[in-house]
Amino acid sequence: MTIATVAQHFEAYMLKALLEGEDIPVFLQDELFTQLYACLGGIKIQVPATDAEKAHKILVENGHTLN
Repeated sequence: MTIATVAQHFEAYMLKALLEGEDIPVFLQDELFTQLYACLGGIKIQVPATDAEKAHKILVENGHTLN
């Protein structure tokens, strides 16, 4: 389930590390394509649906604006 979309790779990796530090598995969808084609809409931060609410709460508590 996509919980956020970011434009920059460094931000995607930062969010991934934050969530994985809380034992939430993370998949970065469109990570490679955005290196080649920036117009694709960004890197999608995805987590299992069962962890989505917890992941969203962690990101908000850490000051991340979610779109």
